[in-house]
Amino acid sequence: MPSIVIKPERDRDFYVIWSTIVEAPTAWGTRAEVRGYLAEDWEERSPGRTPDMLDDFDGRLDRAAVHGTSALGGFAFFGRWDDEGFMYEQRGVLPRHHLTRACELLGEDRESEVWDLLEPIEEGMEVRRG
Repeated sequence: MPSIVIKPERDRDFYVIWSTIVEAPTAWGTRAEVRGYLAEDWEERSPGRTPDMLDDFDGRLDRAAVHGTSALGGFAFFGRWDDEGFMYEQRGVLPRHHLTRACELLGEDRESEVWDLLEPIEEGMEVRRG
């Protein structure tokens, strides 16, 4: 699954694995927890194979801690500290300052409350609900 690690807040040990396919968080937690999720995902996608560099997981987390995002190459702009929000499931834009709260709500199966945190994609549009 194509994903990018986002660090919503500079001064908090909290990281989010953001799917670029579904445009939503797929996992979140402390650095150690998210490193575990990345390793589990690797094992599911590549059973029996060892990552070329075990510290790749740490490298992604390090980039997120420094830049706000683990993204590289043509996507290096996505999730940087100056990126104010993220397209959420084509429903609306989730402001970066609400990303941690959105993960908390998703963890409690309260997705409809996440929609309340979204801003319209364009002026005059409504946030898509339901």
